[in-house]
Amino acid sequence: MKETNTRKINWIKSVIVSFFTFMSLSAVSATVTLPNIPATQFLITSYGASTSSLDNSSYINSAITAANSAGGGTVVIPAGTFLSGPITMKSNVNLYISAGAILQMMPYGSGNGSPAGSYPNNGTTDSYANLIFGSGLSNIEVSGSGTIEGNGNAWWAAYTANNNISRPYLIRFKACNTVLITGITLQNSPNVHVCLGQSGSSYGSNGTISNITVIAPSTSPNTDAIDTWYWNGINIINCNLSEGDDNVAMDSYSTNINIKKCTFGNGHGVSVGSYATNVKYITVDSCTFDGTTNGIRLKSELGRGGADSSFVYSNITMKNVKYPFYITSWYPKEPYPASAQVAGTVTSTTPSWNNITFQNMTITNSTYGGIIYGLPEMYVNNVIFDNVQLSASSGLVTNFVSGMVFKNCSSITVSSGNAIIPYAATITGINTTSGVSTSCTTSGIAEIKSDSKLTCYPNPLVGDNFTVSSDIGISKIKIYSLTGVEIKEQNGNESTLVLVNFSGIKDGYYIVNVKLNNGLNSSLKLVKE
Repeated sequence: MKETNTRKINWIKSVIVSFFTFMSLSAVSATVTLPNIPATQFLITSYGASTSSLDNSSYINSAITAANSAGGGTVVIPAGTFLSGPITMKSNVNLYISAGAILQMMPYGSGNGSPAGSYPNNGTTDSYANLIFGSGLSNIEVSGSGTIEGNGNAWWAAYTANNNISRPYLIRFKACNTVLITGITLQNSPNVHVCLGQSGSSYGSNGTISNITVIAPSTSPNTDAIDTWYWNGINIINCNLSEGDDNVAMDSYSTNINIKKCTFGNGHGVSVGSYATNVKYITVDSCTFDGTTNGIRLKSELGRGGADSSFVYSNITMKNVKYPFYITSWYPKEPYPASAQVAGTVTSTTPSWNNITFQNMTITNSTYGGIIYGLPEMYVNNVIFDNVQLSASSGLVTNFVSGMVFKNCSSITVSSGNAIIPYAATITGINTTSGVSTSCTTSGIAEIKSDSKLTCYPNPLVGDNFTVSSDIGISKIKIYSLTGVEIKEQNGNESTLVLVNFSGIKDGYYIVNVKLNNGLNSSLKLVKE
């Protein structure tokens, strides 16, 4: 049986389209397209699902099959708690989890799919299919404002006792094209919460993950929020991620990944690797890290890396992060002293980290400045710190690094010891002992460090327009050169989102001063390239 509610679905889609139109102002990749799902609804309770059932997977799968057979549609999980085993997605289907709905994984049983009511295995003890899975599909969504609950506690305990257990993910799509996961909350996954891709030779493309919340205890094993593999083109936008492992992990053959306006709590940070072959064109912008173990983490080891390049991290705030920067070719543990390490033979899978830019970052109360540790046969190459202010208890370790440049007043402040502890590293633009910038142009006005609620994007600016965003109405915007000369003034009209035309202005560094409706002033640097 099917039901239609075209008006409701079209409204939902218009909200999503409006959201992404707004985000396009933020330089989110225009090449990532969104699904277009027919509006016809297929309610799972019309196919036999109920809140009293111990396993609704057959009913949900029947609704998905019906939607696919009809040329596409939205499979609706209504309010209530619905237990389920593995769900197989099909093309042109949106699995919509309504407000008040909980799609709950059946509990871990005794390792073999028993007793009745426990999550079924794959025919092999302690081997399990993912909760929501699809392979080789196109035009698919998982959306809504409901929750997917993973019942992870028993799985984590079983894994701690026997780490050979193959635990399921909540969502995994392999080699799919045009995927949207939006709005939902995912929590307590037995393993990773969301994964686009899978190790292998088949690529996925056009993925969007927006406005999701991921929650799991900081002690939960391997509960990455989002993983990517073998995928070209993913936008991760406005997500709040806090769990027990990597907040985001981009593994081999992840390319053109844009992460924007996300908040990271518990977790191991925004990572690449440890399988890190051909990871390229990664952008992380306008994000906040609070209490993560690592902030930005690039990790690999011999046999797992190679040809990794073009990483840009900009407009980022970190506080209480143990290691704000962690780049290593020695995962999982670095050897010391660095001077005792002997160069090996370079192969196609030797870890190689190239062309990394950190721009417009404020980092406070870190335990360590960080670690950047290449190989004697393959240095970490071309690392730029541009307008980065780092405050930590101890300094930044840099081993086997070439072309590390600090510019635009980038500095490191430490409680004790040297700001940078280098070995076989070429570093310019900073005093490695004091951490004071040696490449700072004195400005005619003081920069006021803004909090994460005031942003200026895209930054750096390539083109003629940028947007100033604030949670408080904007009264006026003034733009100055670094010598204090006013370049431009514009009224904010009490809007929280102001588009500024910057055409005819030469490339360089500028200070954007914002007067808010509450009378306060704040400012930040803008780079025009």
